Amino acid sequence: MTTTAKERFGRGTAVVTGAAAGIGKGLAQRLGEYGMFVVVADIDTGRAAEVAAQIVESGGRAEGFGVDVADLAQVEALAATVFERYGSVELLINNAGVESSGLLWDIDPQRWQRVMQINVDGVFHCLKSFVPRMIDAGTPACIANLSSVGGLNTVAVQSPYIVSKFAVQAMTECLHQDLSIVGAPIQVSAVVPHSIRSEIFLAAQRAAPTDNPTANAVFAAMQRDNVEKGLDPLDAAAHMLEQIARGDFWVFSDDEMCTAAATRRGRQLIDQNPPSNPRDMLARMGVPLPEGSS
Repeated sequence: MTTTAKERFGRGTAVVTGAAAGIGKGLAQRLGEYGMFVVVADIDTGRAAEVAAQIVESGGRAEGFGVDVADLAQVEALAATVFERYGSVELLINNAGVESSGLLWDIDPQRWQRVMQINVDGVFHCLKSFVPRMIDAGTPACIANLSSVGGLNTVAVQSPYIVSKFAVQAMTECLHQDLSIVGAPIQVSAVVPHSIRSEIFLAAQRAAPTDNPTANAVFAAMQRDNVEKGLDPLDAAAHMLEQIARGDFWVFSDDEMCTAAATRRGRQLIDQNPPSNPRDMLARMGVPLPEGSS
């Protein structure tokens, strides 16, 4: 018999990182509706508290925590506090992540490091701090790491993000195998979102603006498409949580689009094709080719 999200996530404690906005907020709110106590963790302490308050006002249970997942000491302190107060964590969702635009050789080294620290090290820090405690607790649990369709297929002018999400995908697969070795009752899911409405592209342009016109045009187009065509975070959260609840390793926000992305990657590897021509992507987005390109 298939377990529904409301049944599986109707009790216990959930920790969601990057939960003050976008996908993370949608996941936190849905889990609050289902009945879990939600630890809303985000680098923006104020917004984390606001999201937690909204969950409580809607009849749920939640607490906001300010934490920079790039800082192992902060993550360790969060894990210690959560287990001291609540005893166990039944669901850990590593969602915190940032984008960045530009040609690979133009990326500022500090920005590159920051993206890796949040998107890759942040996931590792949470696993390092929470997994041993989850194993010791001995209760059935689940860990869901947010990869991306960008963790399956490469895309031009987004190299830091793409590299980081490929790493998260690999880390999640390794985690699945390592937990199998020790026989821990912890399910692992790789969450592969397509387009879910958020401010990730706008935040990237504010935090690390680029002078490259093509990169700026691509991000402007992606932000426009995200607003016009992206899934509602609450709807996407409900869809993804159902897949996690039934025990799926691969979790998609949009079954058709994400399956197509996985199929493209598989076909590229089977046929040993080079990466896709970025001019096709630019044409679909209505982004003019740079001068001198052919």
